[in-house]
Amino acid sequence: MNKLPLGLVALTLVLSSFFSSASPKSAPDFDIPASLNQPATSLVELSKQGWVYLDFWASWCTPCRYSFPFMNQLQAEFGSKGLTVVAVNVDADRSKAKQFLADNPAEFTVVYDADGNIASAYQVPGMPTSYLIKDGEIVGQHLGFKTSQSAELKQQISQLFNK
Repeated sequence: MNKLPLGLVALTLVLSSFFSSASPKSAPDFDIPASLNQPATSLVELSKQGWVYLDFWASWCTPCRYSFPFMNQLQAEFGSKGLTVVAVNVDADRSKAKQFLADNPAEFTVVYDADGNIASAYQVPGMPTSYLIKDGEIVGQHLGFKTSQSAELKQQISQLFNK
């Protein structure tokens, strides 16, 4: 495992009130197809360019419906500062994901994981689950989503860019 810079370890502690943060561990890599916002890349390469907010979601997940406007805000507010939101859909039937996206538009990158390989690699415990990744390392994880936590999470992410 690569050693993280001391500043990154300190930021892990800053995020601990929202994200659970054990010792940083390697983020399983996967391909990210080209989108309107970026060329094709991989998660690890993307995380070497800045922070990645990685979210796992499903069409049947009620809290996921509330997390999409929040993730759109994150991408809009922090994208120019180096944060990229990537959402991984785990539906086996892509048409259900597409309907969800028609009802809940995503202004960030969406990756489809119908076979569940990416979710398995991350050992996703439930929907939605979010990870904060930098330099190929998972520095925080959060299970679930509550709109009431949005302001706190945005404040914690904002601190990443003030360090």
